[in-house]
Amino acid sequence: MKLFVNDTPVIFASVQNLSDTSYDYTFNALANNIVEAKLKEDVLVHYANPTYIKNALDYFSKKKVKNLDSITFAVADLEETVAMVKDQFKIVQAGGGVVRKEDRVLLIFRLSKWDLPKGKLEKGESPTEGALREVEEECSVKVELKNEVCQTWHTYTRNKKKYLKQTYWFAMDCLDDSQLQPQTEEDIEEVRWMNTSEVHQALYDSYFSIRYVMRQYYQQLENQSS
Repeated sequence: MKLFVNDTPVIFASVQNLSDTSYDYTFNALANNIVEAKLKEDVLVHYANPTYIKNALDYFSKKKVKNLDSITFAVADLEETVAMVKDQFKIVQAGGGVVRKEDRVLLIFRLSKWDLPKGKLEKGESPTEGALREVEEECSVKVELKNEVCQTWHTYTRNKKKYLKQTYWFAMDCLDDSQLQPQTEEDIEEVRWMNTSEVHQALYDSYFSIRYVMRQYYQQLENQSS
């Protein structure tokens, strides 16, 4: 499970499937407090118990660690750990899309970041229905849904309540963008078609979760063409 906490990628993985050589720094949770540990680049943590993980999530939710690219917790029971993490939050679901027109992708500019159109599912909506509705509402386009790209999880706090948002991401083809415009009431300032080079440049001014979605999207395109 990959979880984005205050835009920090927090990963939970089975200890049997990991190699220390894939990380820049490794430490033992039994001997290192999360606040005092060296958190830089890609970090692997061994022997973290549930209390340690809860404290780490709380720490990352309050503090953005500037030079940390990702932190992975190696756990003995992945399923149990994921269930424990989910129990800390109220889960909400959302849908979004990577919209394609020829060789370009549609990005939105919201709250000073380049982003992808997405939004919370309404009551009774399926992920596909919600993703289509949100994309069409936020960008004033008509789209056709294709395959699922990936799912992301990220945390946020509102009115002192902790939420875990599960977002379903789908590839979409543009059918009509003649009315293209940003949904300003959702704080969207601009919608723009970008080629691959422009997307990569925009991702420097985006979120880790959006970079992850786009990596998955381009990887799927590469696999489809090979």
